[in-house]
Amino acid sequence: MRAALLALLLATPAFAQDAADPFGTIIVTARKRAEPQQSVPIAISSFDAAAVDRLQIKTIEDLRYATPSLYVQPSNFRQDVINITIRGQQNFQSNGLQFDTSAAVYVNGVYYARPLGLTGSLFDVDTVQVLKGPQGTLVGRNTTGGAIFYETKQPARDFGGYVRSSFGDYGLHTVQGALNLPLTANLAVRAAFNYDHSDGYIRNYYVDPVSGARNDTPAMGYRKLGGIFSAKWTPADWSILLRANVSDEHYTGQTYTTLGSFIGTTLSNGRPSVCNIPATCLGFTDLRGSVITPYYANYLTGTAVSTLPSAYNSALALAARAANRSFWSTEQAINNRDEGRYQTLSATIDRKLGQVDARLIAAYRWFDATGASQNRGLPYVTNVYAYDTPDYRSWQADLTFNGHLLADTLKWTAGAFGFRETSPTDGDQLWLFLPSGIAPAAASGRQITYTDATRNGERNSSYAAYGQLTYTLTPHTRLTAGARYTIDHRYALLATQTIRFPATPPTTATVPNGVYDPGSYTLLGITYTGLTRACALTDTGGRLLSLDQCRTTVTRTYRRPTWTVAVDQDVARNTLAYATARSGYRSGAINSAAINPAVITAKPERVTDYEIGLKSDWRLAGVPLRTNFAAYWTDYRDIQIQTTLPNVTIATAPGDVCTQALFNAGSCTGTSNDNVTLNARRARVRGFEFDVQARPLKGLTLQAAGSYLDAVYSDYSFTPPPGYLLPTGTTNLSGTRFPLPKWQLNGSMVYARTTPLGALELSWHSYWQSHYEADLRAFNPAQATRGYALSDLRVALGAVLGSRFDISAGLKNVFNKAACVPEPQGVLNSAPNGTFGVAGTSGVLQCMPLAPRTLMGTVAYRF
Repeated sequence: MRAALLALLLATPAFAQDAADPFGTIIVTARKRAEPQQSVPIAISSFDAAAVDRLQIKTIEDLRYATPSLYVQPSNFRQDVINITIRGQQNFQSNGLQFDTSAAVYVNGVYYARPLGLTGSLFDVDTVQVLKGPQGTLVGRNTTGGAIFYETKQPARDFGGYVRSSFGDYGLHTVQGALNLPLTANLAVRAAFNYDHSDGYIRNYYVDPVSGARNDTPAMGYRKLGGIFSAKWTPADWSILLRANVSDEHYTGQTYTTLGSFIGTTLSNGRPSVCNIPATCLGFTDLRGSVITPYYANYLTGTAVSTLPSAYNSALALAARAANRSFWSTEQAINNRDEGRYQTLSATIDRKLGQVDARLIAAYRWFDATGASQNRGLPYVTNVYAYDTPDYRSWQADLTFNGHLLADTLKWTAGAFGFRETSPTDGDQLWLFLPSGIAPAAASGRQITYTDATRNGERNSSYAAYGQLTYTLTPHTRLTAGARYTIDHRYALLATQTIRFPATPPTTATVPNGVYDPGSYTLLGITYTGLTRACALTDTGGRLLSLDQCRTTVTRTYRRPTWTVAVDQDVARNTLAYATARSGYRSGAINSAAINPAVITAKPERVTDYEIGLKSDWRLAGVPLRTNFAAYWTDYRDIQIQTTLPNVTIATAPGDVCTQALFNAGSCTGTSNDNVTLNARRARVRGFEFDVQARPLKGLTLQAAGSYLDAVYSDYSFTPPPGYLLPTGTTNLSGTRFPLPKWQLNGSMVYARTTPLGALELSWHSYWQSHYEADLRAFNPAQATRGYALSDLRVALGAVLGSRFDISAGLKNVFNKAACVPEPQGVLNSAPNGTFGVAGTSGVLQCMPLAPRTLMGTVAYRF
């Protein structure tokens, strides 16, 4: 493959060139200076405001349908969290400050460190840029996958603005607008606002025939309110831009649709495998006090289905009903919810210092967000997962100098970046009750475990100095070299406790270091008497701490140099060939979900990336073409992973010591499963991407783009820490692919012309991705995902009848394709999650559905 890549780089296009620029010059800031995109030696996808409207890009998540090598997946728990993957570099679904992202997002130059709040609506857009590959030299925070730059419009010297209103299916209603007001010759202000509402596209059919309780609140609904306020002052040699971004967002939450069920072979406590599915063979009372009767009246024969009203909400009964309902439906007893309020203040100061341009970006960002997830898509509640980030704060500053020397043959950039964030009380909460094993008579007859991490908190800081030079070797050849040195400090306070209820002194005595409390606890309207309080943390030997010692602080400091080297060559007129090598790193992490200080941290991730590309504007038989190709190879090391390992510190076995062999044979008792943070050794990531545009006819633009990803864990092995063993299931994923689509393709057709009615534009856009490359050794084949294609259509008429009005109509998912978003492992979910990923078990298939066909119309007025 490397020989083929070298041939691509050295090949000179054998076609005539034209100096004209029919596609326009796109200016990007990937290297901290304004440059034409076609002259930058890395792969970049960019979109202006017109393209954002044309492609119906409403949020950052929508970028994946038009950007090669970019995959954005909604969180499985939270509607207000997205996970961004660029060139195979994935993120953990982390709600706190434990793990940094592999792809950074910058809004108006401000680093948004957390994936919270990235689902807000894009409005008053100027440009969006997606940088591919490690950003280990100039761009803000060091990342391994890439970066997304989102810029909003700045105040201008001309009075003007717009108001835009949209209506659509599922109660969609959007109002946007902006007002630009010049106050003096060098002072202007701008205010933009956005209101976005949707009822939600997943209909909820939950009903309880016994109590009569119902839930008809659709899932995936939202109400978003945002504003951007800015002022720009431009005295001689100065530019001072102040911005305030505020938003208030409310979501009705993620949910799952039920697709069917599958039957495995692994027994469930001596019963048939189907009994792994809750309320199939044994009944239970859920956390709301609702009685769920078994689906089978006789689980041994499996022939008699219960007709009792209380069996209506068993999991298999749900699967049977779902087969006759819309794909975009669910039966969820309690809706999930997410709420957040986000604020950012920033100042961008540009100053001309002789031959040097200086820029300082300083920002303060704060937010509070909260939410809960209750048994996604199921008609009973056996666990409640709550998360809260009540007091997040971050401060940052980025100072950059740009200059040139030697008659402009040497361009240089240097600067420093500083960042600090705190979140003092942001731990999650989990109320867990698994209805397996012995059937409880009622919820009060089986203990509920409440894990309380709300006392946990984190504080991170990052400092870096960077510099880069680009030297013109010949009129057509340039050499770039850059370096960066980063220091990351991380601090975490852990004070996780558990409460088990209802409890008695005898049940408390079975809990290590448990303390009996005769008080009561109320959950979902039910009060339980008697509590067992205990610490959820252990010492480094794996032994649980006493309640009065339940507090641990962990600090780590990581230092890393990173670099960039690139050479680019004008191989023909308007044709650039380049080769770039660079390194990147993702800071080490402190995982506050782990309970043992000895296995709570992960080392930094490291990547070394090699990219070659060809960017060209040319003509073929008189047809203007823009063709961009890039291929890359990435060496990925010290992969941060979270896994669950058996803690055998207090386990017993024949011979007193629980060895791996005895554990695998099932001879150990007293083990517990702990969340552990480790580093797998190595992965290999390679792929290519392309973007081709053509204008075969006046007013007609065709585009095709896509990417291929070949990402494999070459060595996923790790050594269990002292006191832990490897689980008996599949842990070593060496030789398996990353759980991501291998292929992503998109194409568009745009036709624009002037008519007596106004400026007409017709556009069609399609996206296709292959199935997830998931490892199914521990899953049922029914859990495999499929590829899918989505298509959008838009018709717009600008300056209607010579007026200031614009109108448009858009149709998303034209063919109403039923598309699934899988779990992070790349497979469909199987309720109950207690047996998710255990080979040979039974389950109910579920997934998060993407939106169905949606029609939206828009009217805008410009002034």
